[in-house]
Amino acid sequence: MFLYIYLHSSYSFEKEIIINNKISDISKPKFSINSDKQKISVTAIEGNFLTADEISLEKNVIFKSNKFEIYTDNAIFNKKTLVASSKNKSKFVSSKTLIDSNGFDIIENGNIINFKGKTKITLK
Repeated sequence: MFLYIYLHSSYSFEKEIIINNKISDISKPKFSINSDKQKISVTAIEGNFLTADEISLEKNVIFKSNKFEIYTDNAIFNKKTLVASSKNKSKFVSSKTLIDSNGFDIIENGNIINFKGKTKITLK
């Protein structure tokens, strides 16, 4: 009698590999825009360098001074020119004004804020 034994010679190992496709360059970035009139602190959850001067801020981006706060999900900040801009839905909040817009630009060291796109202003 002939006995044929088949041994499976190639063992299959399965290993779960988790790859994080998006790793931020900066975790919880925090810095400020200073002018003669006010100081605007900028915070976010994540940040990535786009160029040597430009930083992409993502997730819960907040621009805060003693006069106002601006909330958005994404913004670009140029650390050389001190210009911040966003093309995403943004909310400006101050003591007597609420502005919802489709983006903004903060220029001239925070002295001028230009709102972009469809903008709704609510005065209290």
